[in-house]
Amino acid sequence: MITLYHAPRSRSSRIIWLLEELEAPYRIEIVPILRGDGTGSPAPDDYLAINPLRKVPTIKLYDEIVYESGAICLFLTDSHPKHAIGPLPGDRHRADYVRWLFFCSATLEPAVGARFAGWDKDGASTGFGKFEDIEAVISRQLEKTPYILGDEFSAADILCGSFIAFFKGSLFPDRKHYDDYVARLTARPAFQRAQARENG
Repeated sequence: MITLYHAPRSRSSRIIWLLEELEAPYRIEIVPILRGDGTGSPAPDDYLAINPLRKVPTIKLYDEIVYESGAICLFLTDSHPKHAIGPLPGDRHRADYVRWLFFCSATLEPAVGARFAGWDKDGASTGFGKFEDIEAVISRQLEKTPYILGDEFSAADILCGSFIAFFKGSLFPDRKHYDDYVARLTARPAFQRAQARENG
C-alpha cells in the first residue's frame, strides 16, 4: 500500500490523479504545510523523517520514500506499468518521457513561480530561461499533438497539464489548443476520481 502525504489544493493533488490513473492501492495522510502566501502551518517535526523540507507530495512504499513530483511520477510509472502511462526503459518514447517530466519539474515549474512572484520582470535573468520561451515550447507541442508525448496520455500530462489548467488565461495565454487539452484531461475518469479524494 502506498502512502501519499498530501495537503489539499497543493502540488500533491496531481499525485492523487496519478495514483488513480495507475489504479494503485494507496492511502492519503493529510499534512499541514506553510503556503506561499503565508497561510497554513509547517508540518510537525516528525514529518522531517519523511521530507526534510516539510513539503508535499511525498510517497512511501514499504521502506522507500520518494519526494519531488517528477521523481514520484517516474518511480510510480516504472513500478506500476499495467496501464502504460509512463514508457519503460527500451520504449521508443522513453527519452521523450523522461525529458518532459524533468522539463516540467525543473524548468516550467520554477519559471511559473518566478513569473507569478514577479521575480523575472524587466528581463531579469532567472537561470532557467524566459517564461515566454518555456511556454512556447509547450504550446508548439500541443499544437501538433493531443498529448505531451503525442497521441497517448502519460504522466507527463499530469505534470504539465496541472500547470496549464491552473494558469490558463492568466500566466498561460488563451489558446484553443490549451482549452482542448485541458478538456481532454479533466474528462478522464481518474481525474474526476482524484477530485473526489482531494480532502482525503
